[in-house]
Parts: sequence; C-alpha cells; structure tokens
Amino acid sequence: MTPNDQVRQLVDRFWDGFLERQPLAGTYVGDERYDDRLPDPSEAGRAAEEAACRAALDELATIDRADLEVASQLDVDVLEAICARSLAALEQRVDRFEVVNHMHGAGTMIAVVASVQRADTPERLDRYEARLRAFPAFLEASADVAREAIATGVVTPRIVVERARAQLDRILALAPEDSPAMLPLGADVDPEVRDRFAGVVRDVVAPAHARFRDLLRDEYLPASTETIGMTALPGGEGMYAAEILGWTSLPLDPRQVHDLGNERFASIQDERREIAASLGYADPVEAIAAHNASGANTATSPEQLVVMAEDQVRRSWETAPSFFGTLPKANCAVRRVEEFREADEPFAFYNPPTEDGSRPGTYYINAYDLPDRALHHVASVTYHEANPGHHFQIALEQEMTDRSDLRRFGGTLAGAAHCEGWGLYAERLADEMGLYLDAWERLGMLDNQAHRAARLITDTGIHALGWSREAAIATLEEAGQTHTDAVIEVDRYIAMPGQALCYMIGMIEIEKAREAAAARANGGFSLRAFHDEVLATGELPLPSFRRVFGTA
Repeated sequence: MTPNDQVRQLVDRFWDGFLERQPLAGTYVGDERYDDRLPDPSEAGRAAEEAACRAALDELATIDRADLEVASQLDVDVLEAICARSLAALEQRVDRFEVVNHMHGAGTMIAVVASVQRADTPERLDRYEARLRAFPAFLEASADVAREAIATGVVTPRIVVERARAQLDRILALAPEDSPAMLPLGADVDPEVRDRFAGVVRDVVAPAHARFRDLLRDEYLPASTETIGMTALPGGEGMYAAEILGWTSLPLDPRQVHDLGNERFASIQDERREIAASLGYADPVEAIAAHNASGANTATSPEQLVVMAEDQVRRSWETAPSFFGTLPKANCAVRRVEEFREADEPFAFYNPPTEDGSRPGTYYINAYDLPDRALHHVASVTYHEANPGHHFQIALEQEMTDRSDLRRFGGTLAGAAHCEGWGLYAERLADEMGLYLDAWERLGMLDNQAHRAARLITDTGIHALGWSREAAIATLEEAGQTHTDAVIEVDRYIAMPGQALCYMIGMIEIEKAREAAAARANGGFSLRAFHDEVLATGELPLPSFRRVFGTA
C-alpha cells in the first residue's frame, strides 16, 4: 500500500467515526445513518473523541510523507488541524463554557435539529422520533457538564445565561403542535403523524427542556459571572488561546490581533467618509441618520426583507459567470429565521445543501426588530452568505467527489478563518461585480467591513484586555451597526470567544494570495482563474493555504 493510499484510508475512517460521534454533522451533509442520535456530551463521549484524535495522529506518524501527492498532503493538513483543535478544546474543557450558551449550547439543539432533519418517509420519521426521544439523555448529560462548570467556576457570563434561559422559556411557552420540533414534518403532514410527534414533544422533549431550564434558573444563573471575558475565568487564558487556534488555525497573540483591528478599522473609516461625502454628508453617522430618517432604510414587513434578499441572490447568480468559471449546480434558497430564535441570531447565516441536493443550500435572513434593521446592510450580507460567498464556496466543495469526504465536508472543522475570510472577501468582490445598486449599499458594505475590523478589536478587548460590554457595543455602533445588531453581535462574541477573529484574518490571507498571484502573472493575471483556483482548492487551515498559494 502506498503512503497516498494509507492517508486516504485513514482520513476516510476518521470521517466515518466522526459522523458517528457527531451525528448532526452527518445530518447537515445528508448522511442519514445516525439521524436517530444526538451527540454525547458525557465523559464517555469526550473520551471517545480524544481517543479517535490521538489514534489518528499516531497513525499519521507512521506514514512516510516525503512523496505525498498534493491531495494527500492537504488531507493530512486538514486532519491534523481538526485533531489539534479537538484535543486543545478537550484539554481546556471548553465544553464547560459552551454547554450553557445561546449560540450553540445544549438548549439550542432542538433548533439545529429542526432546521436540517428530514422526516418525509416512514423510515425518516422513525429516525426523527428516535432522535427526539434521545433529548432527555442528551440534556441530562449536558446538565452534568453544567454542574461541573459551576463547581470549577468556569461558567458562562450572566448575559449569555439569561439569553439561553429566555430561548428555552420561549420554546416551552409554545403548544406542542407549534414546537420547532414539528418543522421537519411540513405543513401537509398526515394528522395522525402530527399527533404522534406532538405527543413526543409533550411527553418527552418538553419535560427534558423544562428540567434543563430549571437548572439554568436555579443553579447556573446564581453562579454565573458578571465579568464577560474568558480570561477572567480560572484557566481562561489557556481556554482563549485554544479558541483562537481552533477558530483561526493560527496561534495568534491577542494584543497583535487587537492592533491589527485598529489599523484596518482606521483605513475602512476613511473609505466610509469618502462615500458619505459623495452622498453630500459630513460623515457616515450623519449620512446613515438621514437615510434612516427618510424611511427608505427600513423594511415595512418581513416579506419585503425576504424579497429583497431573493432579488440579490438572483442577480448575483446571473452575474457570477463573468468572475467564476465554475458555479454550483444550483442556486441557494432564501428563508426567514424562525421567530422563536430570531431575537438571538445574527442578521443572516447559511446552511449547506445535502450531498444529494434534496435540501438546497439555504440563506437565512433575520426579520427581528425591523425598525432597527438597516436595509443598506442587506446586500453585502447576502453576497457574504449566499453568492458569491458561502454558497459558492461550500456547495462547490461538496460537488468535488474525487476528493475525500473529510475535505469535502469537514474543512471548516480545521478552522473557520478560510471559510469566513472568503465570505468577507466576497463582499468586496461584489463591488467589483457591480452588484451594489447605489452608494448606500456600498456604504453598507463598508459598514460591514468596518464591523469585521471592529470584531478583531472587540473580541480581543472582551476576552483578553478587560473590556466592558458597553465599550464593545459602542465600538460596533461606531463601525455603522445599528444598536440592535451591535447588542446581538457583542453577546455572540461573549458566547463564542475567538470566532469573530475568523473573518478579517481569513480575508487578509486571500487578499495576499491574490496579490501574489497577480505579481507572478506579470500582467497576465486572470481574476476568474484565481477565484476558481481558490474554490477548487477548498477550505484549508491557514498555514496550508499559505503554502499552496505561495504566501507562507
């Protein structure tokens, strides 16, 4: 057996085991083998994850890498980065911080399942019922982790706990027939099936959620912290370092990241002032205030917001062939974020398609608090999440059937900076593509670019430099975010240390690769070919991306 064969067999085994240990990952990509299960947050589940990662690294150490093909070397890079990220998180017991969390904690699992589960055949209905019946054990194991967190002092800040509890309160206030758990059944499901699943929600899922909510209210909230930074917790400095490495794939120094954010922020502010002046205003604050006062910057209904996003998705798809040689097989769908979770979710996000295309890639747009949602921001968000952003990147990679499933579906697990960097790059690219309809939308793009620079400042400010929540909110508002968005975003950074660093860090790497490619081409640079090469290479940890594109 050649070393290339050894690598492929190893990564295929690892991916198969990963789907069994993390069954929601399989549901996301359309592998339904484990759709009757939930993840295992218990000590046994953590031990299984650690054993799998250590075994993979031990086996890698026996393989001669001297003459590996490029594809095999990239498989190795992704596998090593995933294992390093998992082992660092396990060593630092980041799960104690994450278990009570309004972004991805145990209480959000029902929303995640409901957004991706298929339940349109008898077999799928049976698997879905089994998964719902697994909620009591999942939430009880999560409660054990939460009690460990209380005992060790590694607890989530109070503002995050309050949001997590409020989510559960909203879910529990719904009748079983209106639970998010009913969403996979569809509107036209047989009444007997609807009654069957409403009974499971009433008798199994809701009581488990109530017990977990009571734990948050009676035990966890009184122990939660008034501080908001991870480094204020016992062992927090090591935890934050693990989170930075996990999200960006780089061992970055928080102070250097903070300084980079300030540098980028100042440069983008200059661009924002130029746009404001072209619109006849002294500065961006005055321009946005006037635009808001005119009424033209506010949607009158959720439907208007969705229609606007749908038009942007259509136009970007039609324009893309001039800038990309290869497009995904299908455009993405647009959906409104469900009302029960919209108060805590970001303005937009993307869910990838299933491998067989039966569930399309889906761009979610948030209609919460419309009076404080700025329409001039919508376009750049669409181009980030949908086309030519995450939909192009993720759907195209899934269509590359000649490469390992680990790379087709698991690249983001090696560090999300490449993925989010491409999304942010796509916002700028959309300007080159002529997709912004007016100067207001271009100002919105620059607002969002400033926002990502401000994320470098605020995430490190919160988690390493002792910033207050109010100071972080004010920084995002200075970048052009509305108060509603700034509050939701800051609470997201508090709940997900390090994640906010991915965007600007990743975009800078893609910009460097483009500059290097243009310099090597000596006047013969093709932007279309460069984009195809980046997307064909797929999501990589940033050290690997630097090596592939000659910027190491």
